[in-house]
Amino acid sequence: MNKIAFRADGGEEIGMGHMMRCLALAKAFPAGIKVYFITKDNQSVKALLKRKNIEILSIDKKLSINDEIKSVKELILSNKINILITDSYQIDREYLLKLKKVVGKLVSIHDSDPFIFPSDMIINGNIYASNLDYNSKGAELLLGNKYTLMREEFANLPHKKIQKKVDNILVTVGGGDPLNLTPKILASLARLSKENRNDLHIDVVIGPSFNNIAEIIEIVRSIDLEISLHFKIKKMSQLMLNSDLAISAGGGTLYELAACGIPAIVLLQAENQILAAEKMDQKGSIINLGFGDQIELEELISTIGEVIKDFSKREEMSRIGQQLVDGLGAKRCVRKILSI
Repeated sequence: MNKIAFRADGGEEIGMGHMMRCLALAKAFPAGIKVYFITKDNQSVKALLKRKNIEILSIDKKLSINDEIKSVKELILSNKINILITDSYQIDREYLLKLKKVVGKLVSIHDSDPFIFPSDMIINGNIYASNLDYNSKGAELLLGNKYTLMREEFANLPHKKIQKKVDNILVTVGGGDPLNLTPKILASLARLSKENRNDLHIDVVIGPSFNNIAEIIEIVRSIDLEISLHFKIKKMSQLMLNSDLAISAGGGTLYELAACGIPAIVLLQAENQILAAEKMDQKGSIINLGFGDQIELEELISTIGEVIKDFSKREEMSRIGQQLVDGLGAKRCVRKILSI
């Protein structure tokens, strides 16, 4: 029996993006394959993995890099792991070379700044991946949005019919909100014109690593809008499909919104979100406003108002998004991984 381990981390500082795409891939493996997550000790991550019934192999987050590698190697050997999948910006070539000695097959999920990987396979499901120079002889390359790692709920979704009137707006900034964007977005929605606010309902996603929940609740109570806060969402696709427009951070959420056909106004939270947002903006599936903490409130209010009024623009954004992403990337990756 194949035993597969993922080496990835998440939390308040780095967000949950790595964990979410690894979980999407983990859940795409067929029954009978044992899956573990080797991860630094973090309560938000542990709670997430337990809800997904994933076995956790914890490592001390205070370890030096050399001691961490030693700990990971011991876990691989003691649990007889034969396929290791890594997804971390902290893992470099030397780290991978040392792990390669103790595992049958090594797969690396990667975003940008390629180095010479010793891995058997490299997965970069980002829309810009084919433009990167991967100089890794012998590694099988799975590049581009054909291989975007997404949960099964986003696979082969029906055509999204865009309504002329925007009644539902989704606010989602990921697993954490390090730039405190959710209060800023809510403040901008509160200041929309009466015409644009009429009968408007707002769905706000609260991620597991939010540390500004009290502030968000206070704002919700203070503004005259119909707002629902959503914690521990079981089916994100349903919340997206019920929306007419999304205001979102960058990262993997952009691919989910594209698969659902939801037009999105995007505020970035991290450097690693730039390339995908710029490319998707060029393609026409999103409107990228850049880093959310640098956007003036008036610009955000103006952009939201313009998009609400422009039915043809929203219709075009929806169509382009669903053409770009079909949600089958994880299944394609699993077939490739099991064949190496």
